[in-house]
Formats: sequence, structure tokens, C-alpha cells
Amino acid sequence: MSFIVNPYWYGTTCDVEAVAFLTAAGITDPTITSAICTLVSSMKSNGTWAKMTAIYPFVGGTASTHKFNLKNPLDTNAAFRLVFTGGWTHSANGALPNGTNAFANTFLIPSTGLALNDHSYGIYSRTNNITGNRIYGALTSATIALQHNIVLPPGIQAGFQSGNTVAVYNINTLSLFTASRTGSTTFRGFRAGVFIASNAVAMTTLPTVNFYFGARNNVGTADFFSPHQLAFGFLGAGLSDVEAAALYTSVQAFQTTLSRQV
Repeated sequence: MSFIVNPYWYGTTCDVEAVAFLTAAGITDPTITSAICTLVSSMKSNGTWAKMTAIYPFVGGTASTHKFNLKNPLDTNAAFRLVFTGGWTHSANGALPNGTNAFANTFLIPSTGLALNDHSYGIYSRTNNITGNRIYGALTSATIALQHNIVLPPGIQAGFQSGNTVAVYNINTLSLFTASRTGSTTFRGFRAGVFIASNAVAMTTLPTVNFYFGARNNVGTADFFSPHQLAFGFLGAGLSDVEAAALYTSVQAFQTTLSRQV
């Protein structure tokens, strides 16, 4: 697929890769354009862009615009564009699953698309809901999981799993949640760019099923459906503490430009 690239977009020089995404999604709104152009530039400046395999900015307000991967905006499974299943509400604020049967398939299989001891994943949640079992990610067995427990009774509000779970209590489910593995015994979780939990348990393999947003892919079956509105999602290589903080700064500025920050 080829793009007609205009490097001078709405009066502001815009990165070629940002323009490619905007062109693929058919987005011409100047506010969204500015937000995407600045996001890409910011992430390239702080080094987090190169770490990403898939980025979902959820802009444009429709399923047809929300599906695109900013890193590779082709409408194919191989490019990890999203396919939405079940009840979703798409708006300028992001993609809202109904918490009953909705999920988004990334087509990214962690075991082949990510590195065992060098991976990260996360979401920007605009919903503070701490009731019920709510998980996104992928699970092959009880010990082979890559998932984020937005809430898991009795009382876990932020749980990250890359093999073994890191649990955090008494925290709301708003903002950017990031999980990062940078070594065989280094797995860390962050909220709003701030470190909140870690473990030193090694992981032996990654899940062999597609990673889902809005629910967990449990060996091919979606479960633990989430009602949390998504305004950003990503998967990629491991992030240091400095990079996790820098990613949050870029993403929060992006959300602020769109007037949907939390």
C-alpha cells in the first residue's frame, strides 16, 4: 500500500509515519492530526517509538478508525490491526467495550511477536471500575500468561502478569497502566508512569494465542470481559523506568490535546 505523504500537515511539519496513519484512517480533523503528529514526534524523541510493535491511539471515533496500528497502519492481520467483536461503543473518547461479550483481537501472538525477556504492554483506561473479574491479554496455561488484571477480587485493582502476577491494591483504574519485562528476573508495573510493583520470577515461554484488548484470550476463548474505555493501547519491547515515565508523558499530552485526559 502506498501513501500520498504531505510533510506539512495543517501548518505543522508532521512525521511521515504519523501522516501514513492519518491517511490510512482517513482522518483530517486538525485536532486529531496535531495530537498524532506530536505523539509520534514525542515518542521518537524519548526513544519509546522504536520499542513499540503495535500502538492503538483510538482516534477518529469509529471502529474503522480505531482499528489501525499506528506503527504499521495496514488493514491486515499481519499488521496487527484490530478486529472488534461483540458490543463496542466507539466515540471521540475511545473504544468502550460492554463488559459482556466485547473484545478486540490484535492478531499479535506474544510467543512470536514479542521477546521472552524483553516485552511490554499496556492501556490507557478512562473508566474507574473496580468490580468483578476484568482482564485483558493472552493465556495459554496458568503459568504462561501475558495479561493485565484491571481488577481481580478480592481487591486487586492493578495486576500485571508475565508468568507470575504482580498485585497492587487500593488504586483506581484510571490512567496509563504499563507492564514491562526487561530481563529474566525483572518484571515491573507502572501507573501514570510511576513504578508501583515488581517481581523477580522468571518466565519460561510466552502465550501462543492472540493478544486481546477488552477481554482475555484464554486458549482461544474470550473471557473476563472488561467495561473499561480504552484511549490508548500498546505492545512492544521492554521499557526501563525512565522510558515508562517518558511514555506516560507523551501519552498524557496526547490525551490532553484531545480533551480526554484522566
